[in-house]
Amino acid sequence: MSKNATMLFDGKCVFCNGAVNFALEKEVKPVLSFAALQSDAGQSLLRQYGLPTDNFRTFVMINNGKAYTRFEAAIQLGYLIGGRWANLARVLDVIVPDFIGNPVYSLLWPLRKIFGAKEQCILPSPTLRARLLSGGDVFS
Repeated sequence: MSKNATMLFDGKCVFCNGAVNFALEKEVKPVLSFAALQSDAGQSLLRQYGLPTDNFRTFVMINNGKAYTRFEAAIQLGYLIGGRWANLARVLDVIVPDFIGNPVYSLLWPLRKIFGAKEQCILPSPTLRARLLSGGDVFS
């Protein structure tokens, strides 16, 4: 497991920001750093891993030099959070193949709109601000 794993998230999505707060609360050991997909740091990582820089329909987990999206990113997040979430990730990783998990993730993705979106990135909490790759500024 990486000590420098990064979660890239849609900084304007209320649900995505909730997922970041969930990860911060549930992490057994602080191994994650964060960057909004729209930030300079997020855009740089997307380019580095050959991912689209204008499609925010997923979140990205970068772990051990590999970028994961959709279902695979959720599995990686579970592993990285640790504890019972790692156990759940392990089970899902074994019983749900990516060719099923990814379409299900894509079908569920539009439901995030129920939680709303902001015109600008949501201001990070002090805990998140300290772990943003951009040094606390979501867009830099």
